[in-house]
Amino acid sequence: MDDEQIEALYPLTLYVRRLFHRLGHDVTALHSESGITAGMRAVLESVIAKGPQTVPEMARVRPVSRQHIQGLVNALLADGLVETADNPAHRRSHLVRATDAGRAAYDRLRAREAAAFRKLPLGIAAAEMNLAARVLATVLDALEGAEWRSAVGEATGERGRTEGETR
Repeated sequence: MDDEQIEALYPLTLYVRRLFHRLGHDVTALHSESGITAGMRAVLESVIAKGPQTVPEMARVRPVSRQHIQGLVNALLADGLVETADNPAHRRSHLVRATDAGRAAYDRLRAREAAAFRKLPLGIAAAEMNLAARVLATVLDALEGAEWRSAVGEATGERGRTEGETR
């Protein structure tokens, strides 16, 4: 990246962080009666969108510990929104998948969010939002790439650690 790109990246990252925290807070408030937190919603969404996954697989795509994801999965299991299944690739690490009740709950969450979003006076065309999504996806892909992971590892002295792992 050149200096101009670096300077443009800083406000982008600021807005992404603010947006993440705002949406996390608002989604939890919006769904408070359901008992589903933003973290639980994210795990449910992941197993619906991507299919059955292990807890370590879910943790690897987020910079959080396996224990954090396991706590969210445990809450979803207790509510009957996900279930575990044997994993043919690993005897001890079960697959987590959505139940029919989980899919129905997720559909209700999305409908409630859509109703709230309809009240948002955004004034941005869908094409502009699609472009913004592509830009963010490109930045995320670069941040998840080997070159950046290596640079972060060199800067922090944490070579060899994969994303999602904690001390």
